[in-house]
Amino acid sequence: MKKRGLFFSIDALIALSIIIIVMLVSYPLIFETKQKTEVHYDLIETLSSLKIGELNNSYAKTLISQGFISDMNKSVLEQIGEFYVTDVSKARLLAESVFSEIDIKNDIGLWFGNTLIASKNSTAYENAADVEVARQIISGLKEGESITGYSARAYLSSSLQSDYFYFGGYVGDGNLSMLVHYNGTLSNAEAEFAINENFSLYVNGNYSGDYLKPSTELTPKRYSIPVQNFHLGDNYVELRAKNNLHITGGFIKIDYDKVVEYDKPETRYLPGIDGVINIYSGFYVPTVLNSMEIKLHFKSPYRMFMIMGNKTVFQNSSANESTIFLSNSQLSSILDYNWLSSRNIPVRLGLYAASKRGNADVVVITDLSDSMNSRFNSESDGVTRNCSDSALYSPDTKKISVAKCLDKEVVDAILEVPGNRVALSAFYGDVTPPNKGRVYQEILSSNGTYLKAKIDIYNPQGGTCICCAINDAYKILSEQSDSSRKKYVIVMSDGIPTHTCQAASGCTGTRTGLPSDEGLWLGSSSGCYGGADDCNVADCNCAVQNANWSSCRLHNNLNSTVYSIGFGNVSSCSLANSTLNNIANCGGGKYYTSDNSTILKEFYSNISQEILDLSYIEQIANVTGNFSGTRIYADSYIKLNYSRELSPFGLVATTERLFDTVDYGSFSVPANSSILKATAISYSGPKWTATASINNNTFYNLSEYGNDFTFLGDPYALRIPDNLISQDNIVAISRGISPENLTSGSTYNKIIYTILKNATSYSKISSFANGCSWNIEFDDGTNTSINVPSSYSGANTCSYSETSQQYDDNDAFQIAVYNLLRKLDLDLDSKVDIKFTEQSLSISSSPIKGIPYSWSTEAEVRAWSK
Repeated sequence: MKKRGLFFSIDALIALSIIIIVMLVSYPLIFETKQKTEVHYDLIETLSSLKIGELNNSYAKTLISQGFISDMNKSVLEQIGEFYVTDVSKARLLAESVFSEIDIKNDIGLWFGNTLIASKNSTAYENAADVEVARQIISGLKEGESITGYSARAYLSSSLQSDYFYFGGYVGDGNLSMLVHYNGTLSNAEAEFAINENFSLYVNGNYSGDYLKPSTELTPKRYSIPVQNFHLGDNYVELRAKNNLHITGGFIKIDYDKVVEYDKPETRYLPGIDGVINIYSGFYVPTVLNSMEIKLHFKSPYRMFMIMGNKTVFQNSSANESTIFLSNSQLSSILDYNWLSSRNIPVRLGLYAASKRGNADVVVITDLSDSMNSRFNSESDGVTRNCSDSALYSPDTKKISVAKCLDKEVVDAILEVPGNRVALSAFYGDVTPPNKGRVYQEILSSNGTYLKAKIDIYNPQGGTCICCAINDAYKILSEQSDSSRKKYVIVMSDGIPTHTCQAASGCTGTRTGLPSDEGLWLGSSSGCYGGADDCNVADCNCAVQNANWSSCRLHNNLNSTVYSIGFGNVSSCSLANSTLNNIANCGGGKYYTSDNSTILKEFYSNISQEILDLSYIEQIANVTGNFSGTRIYADSYIKLNYSRELSPFGLVATTERLFDTVDYGSFSVPANSSILKATAISYSGPKWTATASINNNTFYNLSEYGNDFTFLGDPYALRIPDNLISQDNIVAISRGISPENLTSGSTYNKIIYTILKNATSYSKISSFANGCSWNIEFDDGTNTSINVPSSYSGANTCSYSETSQQYDDNDAFQIAVYNLLRKLDLDLDSKVDIKFTEQSLSISSSPIKGIPYSWSTEAEVRAWSK
């Protein structure tokens, strides 16, 4: 008995070993490995989402025409599952036909239970080393019973997307407009503005409502926009008011259905302004910038300018409606494309005469020594010409004629911006007793007509008392200006100084007790242009030192910037050249010299423009005067061409999240999601957005473009680089008027971020699928009521809100919707973060008879490799 029992045990062990070996040979193990591909998940989701009636497949169309497929709303996976039960050969032929049209390089196959239905592979499954599996239960009968089971699927339309059209950090002043472009079905339009006046809204010229301004012009307010006046393509949304409008940050947002594409080469349209052209904004280049183009459609008799980064790319005026294209070759010669790539770039577009915002006090100093009567190319007397003479810039024109006209151009340019002031200081020197330097002076004034009339009576005579005029400028600015205003002095001369002046220390020549704006003549010097120079060398050096000291005093005591211009062949005289060069160096300005009057005109223009650029004090305008003839049209744009990224696959959802404090805001990327883009919104008011960082990594710093913010743009929407975004993120923003004067941001700042997420949910197999009326609370505090399915008219109510979560765990429809809402509740606070409409929520149910309820109803897509 013992031996027989032993033999029986050995036989059993041998049989068991054979079974295990057969199983190992016949069925490769499915290893739990680190996920290497998503293709199996993508394929099963596609087969579960795509309707059989929408499938462009010849075999499927044949089955439909022959009557083997009757329900066009079934998914492809459900139809293959039905054939698996009723006719497995049709299941295999349909699946293989679908697989043959898919461009997949992976080894992949479809199973129902342990039955292989179709595959596309180069490596035998039996030889697989790693296998990855995506599973989906479709529906079926409960084993041993005859009741039908239901499996419901809930999902959001992947074509629903939100687009934002940003106005900028400051846009004004007048009636404002924005071009809004879309192709698809528009479901919602809204806006958020920090705006200064009540306004009426027009869409494509059609009145669309009156709106009230927020409590303060620095506080943003949300507005709903009717959609009935929108149409496919380009739409012009216009804001009109009785008084000039300006927006200190804002956007228009639309929700619509279309094929989703992100980070494509884009055309960034500029806001339209019918009034005072005044825009502080910016743009972002996501990758490497290949090329760009700018279109400016405008009308303005005043000079308009455009600054990109810290480079002026355009300045011009046109009293008639004009369109200017700045080509890629023009822009690439001015801008460094490598620097622009993967950066937020500030942009400034405006009029020099835009508003009462200038705070420049400028003293224009002109040499009235006798040598200014000569021509540029010799000491001979030149020809007197007026400013309208076409031969004005000829070499034989008197230097004083050119100087008068250039002085007038400076006066016009500086005073074109209301708030700026100009003073005149013209110098000469007596050559007869009492041998003093003389100054002709006009105090700071904003009356250009008066100042130009005084310039007309300039009459050259005597010597060259440069230090006299610089000391006179010191007196004007110290007595008539103040520390809140920016101060500039432009000094021009055509020769060496012939007079010494009073100085706090150092040489004083032989004179004593003279007023600071008078000088003592050194002798009968005729300068560098011929004749004997009989002044004492020490006294000549002293005159140079006096002029230099006077400029240093202006810069050090009054924070004035001093420019100098050598008028004529000054560079050939070392003493004259070094004098003017030292004046600019010690005055913190620049030195220019030329004997070409046309080039001198450019020098004066460059200095005037630099003064204008540096003399703005804030963004918010106090507009004065009539600017009804100026306009920038909303079809103006910046077109960026950069490396294109592939379009994403899946649900694209956009969320807005307010900052937690004035200093920072936070956002998280949900699990099983990826970030497509994130934008930090900055309400900086009259100040500039100075810095922005994420997780202590600075991605925007305005001071990289200059320490004086006043002539720089102000991006309102700052794109956050994707590579700096983690799962949990902290974004910080500061604002200010200079790097040394920074403050916190605004509690109205926010983060707008777009994620890619799988937003398809399935129910367990349930005994019924009736549906209900859902009440859903969104994270922004709004609510919506949606019937699921849309045809539902019963009395069942369901809810997903902070106070209530109610649904029937036996209803396939209700389970699927609840599971979907949980996915859309990104922070799991019982409020849905991703807004949607009833039209974008789709529900399907799949009652299929004849499929066992056991594990064999599970569909699997397997991907494998050696």
